Amino acid sequence: MWYNGHPFWRSGPWVGQKFIGMPGMYTSVYLNGITLQDEGDGTFTLSSIQDPAIRLTYILTSRGKFTEQFWDYEKQGWEYTLEVPSTDCDFYGKCGPFGRCDAQNSPICSCLIGFAPKNQDEWNKGIWTSGCVRKTSLQCDRMRNGSEVGKEDGFMKLETMKVPTFAEYWSYPSSSEQDCEDECLKNCSCVAYSYYNGFGCMAWTGNLIDIQKFSEGGADLNIRLAYTELVADKKRNMKVIISLSVIGGATAIFICVFFSWKWMLTHRERKLRSEETLSFKTREAQETAFDGNLPENVKEDMYVCPPHCLRYIWKASFNF
Repeated sequence: MWYNGHPFWRSGPWVGQKFIGMPGMYTSVYLNGITLQDEGDGTFTLSSIQDPAIRLTYILTSRGKFTEQFWDYEKQGWEYTLEVPSTDCDFYGKCGPFGRCDAQNSPICSCLIGFAPKNQDEWNKGIWTSGCVRKTSLQCDRMRNGSEVGKEDGFMKLETMKVPTFAEYWSYPSSSEQDCEDECLKNCSCVAYSYYNGFGCMAWTGNLIDIQKFSEGGADLNIRLAYTELVADKKRNMKVIISLSVIGGATAIFICVFFSWKWMLTHRERKLRSEETLSFKTREAQETAFDGNLPENVKEDMYVCPPHCLRYIWKASFNF
């Protein structure tokens, strides 16, 4: 969709039955997808549904929302299955070139791995349209500049993504994802590729614009990076794993120590209560015996050992 001559929202590439930039299509009422027919002066859509009882409508509202609705026979009304744009990330190019948008994060924009903000001051203020720039040049650029070539570039895979705009479609006989990667590495202009089962290979040259992270759906996007950036990312991941392991281990030790201390404290309290109960019963038995045999003047002068006194006597006499 366009607004005032500028892109406003994008559906993502068409892969035969759906637009992979519209996750709602995965849970909609489609069974066989939809078909597109080119009439020369544009395209129109024709839904392909096995059950003719299903009624669908597509509406572009005055608010700039594209909606998919189906007729609910029980409620006797239209129910929305899709409405876009629905988040700030849906707006075209929200994070600029080589930036990615994730509606679940705060802030929503971040640079792709291996890239840094082009204008850090604007980025800190939440102005992301200038996007990001590459930290380390690719091998082809280093060769052209006469600098050290180093090892071959590689790819960083990003899953469940809305892939960038301006995709080029590459088709090869019996192509596979590995073929797609190999062809991209051979082409110095290729900066990313995506392989979609049943459709084939998509590749990108130039700036990568309008990348979005989905919670489901989308496609895997492979970003071309210099070898050193891939190694640095692996080291960062290893540090994170080690840190989490240390924190987890320390937490487990603390929990074990705490519950051990708690058990010992409870056990000690139970033992003390048991000893005090026993001493009280012993004292009671002694007083009962003395009451029946001693004169009153003797009982008055008699010293009765308290419970804690008896405990010391028992220990001194080995519980005799």
